Amino acid sequence: MKRLRIILFRAAYNLPVTSGIARGVFAKHGLELDIVYTRGSQMTSASLLSDDCQIGALAADDVVYEVEEHGSDLFLFMGLHGGILQLVARPAIKSARDLAGARLGVDDPNSGFALVAHKILQRMGLKRTDYETVAMGGQEFRARAIAEGKIDVTLSTPPFSLDLADRGFTLLAHARDYVPRYQASCAVATRRWAASNADALAAYARAYRESLAWTLANRDAGIKQLRDEFSLTQQLAEATFDALADPRDGLFPDAHIDMPGIDTVLALRVEAGLLPDPRPAASKYCG
Repeated sequence: MKRLRIILFRAAYNLPVTSGIARGVFAKHGLELDIVYTRGSQMTSASLLSDDCQIGALAADDVVYEVEEHGSDLFLFMGLHGGILQLVARPAIKSARDLAGARLGVDDPNSGFALVAHKILQRMGLKRTDYETVAMGGQEFRARAIAEGKIDVTLSTPPFSLDLADRGFTLLAHARDYVPRYQASCAVATRRWAASNADALAAYARAYRESLAWTLANRDAGIKQLRDEFSLTQQLAEATFDALADPRDGLFPDAHIDMPGIDTVLALRVEAGLLPDPRPAASKYCG
């Protein structure tokens, strides 16, 4: 049995991993997984690059950022989903015009979904100087921050976004309506580790895909897992599962890497002045 430490955001889209562990799918493929939950993308990258963890989940944009800015050997080997992202604001904010002077909470201002949030707000008529961008960590921490009034608006995913909406927070936008083709979260590793652990990497990918197929085909079991894992009501667990299963931007049913979605990631970085034009090929970041 090969033991791996994997570092994940505490998020519903990990359902194929957590349910796969519970059902023994990863063990069947010869893997014992220890999950470490991250506070943010920088912690995830550092854990992978230091070999403290072997496999993680990051936004494709985080991988591009680490490769281009720090010369790291991170790469993505599976695509997990297309975003499932919703722009949520404090209850007093009812429209984009109320966001002037607001605090946008992000994981990392220079990578990840921050650029998606900026694109949405730009399309809503706001300039970067119209609001403040504040680093607040992963989605769980941003949901807590907006509930505590530390930020005014953030991109979030179910169940956090749906829970906030149930509590009276304002759902301003679905990211897919502004960035329809996007490679969001991915399974990642370092090329150094993968080169000497090809069998373990392949076993993880096989087990994930097997668990993913079972999870998407067994709605009731998936809902129960979400309800137990996140202490959700039945209604919120059902809505979260349905968001994960949504073919528009939910879990990719075959965990493929969406190359046009990576092109969108790169285009957003070029637009933000964070990459040169012509931009690198999407394949540079994949293995």
